[in-house]
Amino acid sequence: MGVSRAGYYKWCQQTPSKHADKNTLLRDFLKRVSDKEHCIPGYRKLWDAAVSHGFDCSQGKVQRLLQCMGYRSVAGKHRMNKAAKESTFIPTTHILQRQFDVKEANKVWASDITQVRCNEGWQYLCVILDLYSRKVVGWATSRINNASLVIKTLKKAWEARKPDGDNLLFHSDQGCQYRAKDTIRWLNKRGVTISMSRKGNCWDNACSESFFAQYKKEWMHNLTQLSRNEMTVQSRFYIEKYYNSVRRHGTLGYMSPMQYEELN
Repeated sequence: MGVSRAGYYKWCQQTPSKHADKNTLLRDFLKRVSDKEHCIPGYRKLWDAAVSHGFDCSQGKVQRLLQCMGYRSVAGKHRMNKAAKESTFIPTTHILQRQFDVKEANKVWASDITQVRCNEGWQYLCVILDLYSRKVVGWATSRINNASLVIKTLKKAWEARKPDGDNLLFHSDQGCQYRAKDTIRWLNKRGVTISMSRKGNCWDNACSESFFAQYKKEWMHNLTQLSRNEMTVQSRFYIEKYYNSVRRHGTLGYMSPMQYEELN
């Protein structure tokens, strides 16, 4: 390795410097504290513990010593690179191409999710519209915005409409809830064709976006802040007692969705 014999033996016999001794003491202290706390604290908290114990050191020094020890907080973020993250989702295709004028029921469903601030935090509302009549054929709320919310809404819509999956197009944005494998698997199992908006283009899902704009402007903004349960009750009232059955829709010749389906 290019080291002389004399140099090697001199190195073996040398006594550690004061700086090396201080690093050893600090390293031993950090290991004791991290082991005692089950390797949970990060380098900032371990640095604070060291300073409180009387060590004169910087955060950077503590971080370097922990790295040399191979220490990693169990609470630290394990970041997933973009390629690995994308691989958990299904590639998408924009099939609908903004063809919102649909001549038959249960041919094109459009879906989206919005959020409402409640007393306990956010509550999420997922809806599915039949673009033939703009009727909300399925809806559900949840405190968690994930694929389970979408599947719950799909199940309600499927039970209410009983469509032919082979002749149905399901359109949404590219949210991770819609691109999740569980959602895709549910739709594929029933032969449904999947369409998704182009990335960052809200106009590709304009009907769903318009519904949520009216839902908030006409109803939710006129109410005081609600609990999650109250939000669900108010959403049910707006969708089932007003929007589907009473509200006149300009695209439908100023008929409500239910009236349009009855007359056509």
